[in-house]
Amino acid sequence: MKMLVIFLFLFTTTSFAQPVVKDFNHFKSIPVLAGGRLKPLDTFARSLLTQFSGHDHYGKQEACQWLAALLFNPEGTQNDKVFLINNPDIATALGIEPQKDRRYTPQELRGRFQKLTDLKTAIENIPAAQRSLVENEIIRVFNNISLYSDISLSFQRRNAQSRPLALFWDNMARSYRQGKDVEFNRAAQVYSHAVCSVLSQEDFKKIKTFPLELFYQASSPFTWGIMFYIFAFIFFVVSFSSVKLIWYRLGLLSVIAGFIPHVLGLMMRVIIMARPPVASLYETFIFVGLIAVFLGLMIEYYNKQWLGIITAAISGTVLLFIANKYSIEGDTLEVLVAVLNSNFWLATHVTTITMGYGAVCVAGLLGHIWLLEALWGRDAQTLDKTYKTTLGILGVALTMTFLGTNLGGIWADQSWGRFWGWDPKENGALMLVLWTALLFHAKEAKIIGPLGLAVGAVINMMVVMWAWFGVNLLSVGLHSYGFTSGVAAYLIIYAACELVFLIGVSWCIVRKKEKK
Repeated sequence: MKMLVIFLFLFTTTSFAQPVVKDFNHFKSIPVLAGGRLKPLDTFARSLLTQFSGHDHYGKQEACQWLAALLFNPEGTQNDKVFLINNPDIATALGIEPQKDRRYTPQELRGRFQKLTDLKTAIENIPAAQRSLVENEIIRVFNNISLYSDISLSFQRRNAQSRPLALFWDNMARSYRQGKDVEFNRAAQVYSHAVCSVLSQEDFKKIKTFPLELFYQASSPFTWGIMFYIFAFIFFVVSFSSVKLIWYRLGLLSVIAGFIPHVLGLMMRVIIMARPPVASLYETFIFVGLIAVFLGLMIEYYNKQWLGIITAAISGTVLLFIANKYSIEGDTLEVLVAVLNSNFWLATHVTTITMGYGAVCVAGLLGHIWLLEALWGRDAQTLDKTYKTTLGILGVALTMTFLGTNLGGIWADQSWGRFWGWDPKENGALMLVLWTALLFHAKEAKIIGPLGLAVGAVINMMVVMWAWFGVNLLSVGLHSYGFTSGVAAYLIIYAACELVFLIGVSWCIVRKKEKK
């Protein structure tokens, strides 16, 4: 029956007047239960549009404005390019001309839905673990079209007199189609009050965080953070052409200016979700980025020679960009899976281990910097400062990862009845602790010097990438809540590039020493 409804939707049209409503302030605040969480309609609209198109806005339209058109004037969205199809071969298979922006309209998909349905039906017989990226993409596109259809028709297939809420919604829809801003917002406000009146006391408390969540979504604090971190890197590059103090001060101020919205963004997430912000891959990248920038600022406080600034700028930019990749999967303020639903252990084990990850990343970046400084022939004093800073950050990394791993074992003992079970995630954390400890032992035994420590710090960053999310690719173990997909190729490319860099630069440094 559902397939029939979707099919009829794609082959029929309904005429509605074009809306001219521009004020959606009260509409954004309507409570919606989606993904197991009570959230503002604006958050739902952003995650929905991001799921469809990869963007949380459509052209100059806000997500809520576009969602209102889908709900109250679905015909007006027929030519909106909101369906992202990443693989051009899928578009070709459906008989659609591949687009450079990889986005297609509902109108273009008319007449191709049956073909897409056939492809999806054939793929369903393949076990999920054996499906290719293209096959998963076909299912994703099919599900998005189905969801689009369900939402556009959901408020047209019921008796408006059956419930008071339905009547209030109809008043809002009528005002929208008539283009009356005042009446539309009043109807949206009345509808919100009606919904709140039937909520439990616990759910009603969540409504109080809606203004903060709306501000968080609208302000995009992490985007501001990325922007300022990039500015700091630009000022660093410009400083090579001039020794003026102004570039150093601008670089430092840019890092601080990026750090402020970075911190505020995480604080807002803590208040909204009432838990530590480290429960998903998206959140861990944000948090590790914050730790890396903080360590960079601490390095600069003692060093005052760009080392901390460039470390903070690169770490903050890269980690926030990676986090942004995971944000396109939907609402990043998701509800915790059961195994993670413990604020105490999130605030102790997960926070501690991710602090260790951040320290490892900073040490790895410092290792890169030392190798490049040695290659470019920087003076011994500069190399020694970078070496000692790397050593100090590795000490922080070892302390935090060792503590975090033990706290994780205690949590595992309480949750699963065993301290250690050789789970892939546990093994990844153990690898990180052992490799970092090995570097210190090798250094104390004079087996390695500054060059060996720098190379080891870079390798340590490769180990943390495996411990962080590489082990998820194995798809085994009790830490199934952390599984991810589609990153294997990127990890292989990253590791290959790092190995080429290490071999090439180390060889050049050794050759340079031999010639002296």
